[in-house]
Amino acid sequence: MHFMLKSLKRWSPLIIGAFMLLTVACGGGEDEAVTPFFEEDLPGRDRLIATASPLPVLDSPGDIPEGLEPVWETFAMLAREYVERESIDPEILARGAIRGLLDALDDPYTSYVTPAGFERQMESFQGDFEGIGAQIDNTPDGQRIIVVAPIPDTPAERAGIKSGDIIIAVDGDDTEGWSVIDAVNKIRGEGGTPVVLTIQRLGELDPIEVTIIRGTIPTASVFRRDLHDGDGNPEDPPYSIIRITQFTERTPEELRAVIEDIKDVGSEGIILDVRSNPGGLLESTVDVAAEFLDGGMVTYEINGRGVRRDWPADPGGSALDIPLVVLVDAFSASGSEVLAAALQDRGRAAIIGTQTFGKGSVNILRDLEKDDGGVYLTIGRWYTPNGGLIEGEGVIPDVTVELPFDAEVDLQLEAAIEQLNFQLSIVQVG
Repeated sequence: MHFMLKSLKRWSPLIIGAFMLLTVACGGGEDEAVTPFFEEDLPGRDRLIATASPLPVLDSPGDIPEGLEPVWETFAMLAREYVERESIDPEILARGAIRGLLDALDDPYTSYVTPAGFERQMESFQGDFEGIGAQIDNTPDGQRIIVVAPIPDTPAERAGIKSGDIIIAVDGDDTEGWSVIDAVNKIRGEGGTPVVLTIQRLGELDPIEVTIIRGTIPTASVFRRDLHDGDGNPEDPPYSIIRITQFTERTPEELRAVIEDIKDVGSEGIILDVRSNPGGLLESTVDVAAEFLDGGMVTYEINGRGVRRDWPADPGGSALDIPLVVLVDAFSASGSEVLAAALQDRGRAAIIGTQTFGKGSVNILRDLEKDDGGVYLTIGRWYTPNGGLIEGEGVIPDVTVELPFDAEVDLQLEAAIEQLNFQLSIVQVG
């Protein structure tokens, strides 16, 4: 901004001269006298403004951090000189300034949250909410919105939304450059109302428009299915699949109940499926890991001041001795990556699938005291127990198994069953 101001001052005589020349050129005939605006015998520009209306005095606060003085200088300039000063709304200006500060960070996970958006974000981690039921994130380049996964039995899933769909417009508004919060605020809404998503789907040449009627979205996040209930050979050892779709306040409690059910039916192994799981609350992620780890490290974070905080698991989990395999894919992100990496580094489970998303930033939703909105803020990075960085790297599976987009058979699930069979055979031989 300093460079631009200095450049403008240096070129201002030429700009004024060009303006005067243009004024003369646009006049009538050669004999017609044209009075340039900046003629010396006219009142000075400042005097013209001053006589129109009194100018407010805006003393600069003494505690403005060095480098941010131009922000105040700009506001003071608007308050003194803008042609429609009476239309200036300081609240709108403040929110615009906040967005500008955050956008300049070029961090897709740091953004301003409007008052309505702040309320919606709090709802999504606490109870049922209204929307379409799709978990979304930014594309790796940060320019678009991608569907990580539709939540089972929701309007999004029933409308045919799939993992990997790139949302290029919402109700006709282009999503280029949107943050996740921007998209959430546009897509969520009152139940019974429609929203039109324009999506680009893998394998399709042209964009697809999908109209979805919003509804109430339950936040159940843990689902179980037993392979010996018609899905596998009854003679095979009975395994149970636990699918965790996200990490909410309820997830650890839901998981413990499911584990008890698994024990009751006599399952001999667990396939923990966190494919297309976008994450959620770190505390819940750690509590979930604690059910499979008897204490010890789950993850640690290093914040912007370089301070490290460890996140250990409480000892005494409910599924410490059951053979375990974890399924991941390119849309496993954030908390699901923390969980998978912890179980991998601690030697508790084999990881099967494809390299995960690589979203290992610590984000927190802060409310603003002088505004009903808030800021979704990146405050640190997560690391695996062995010191691996998740952000931008993801989790590399122990066994890589690709799953084609149009696959009719879940090859990753088949590999997980083979892995459990192998683990059980070792136990029996031992």
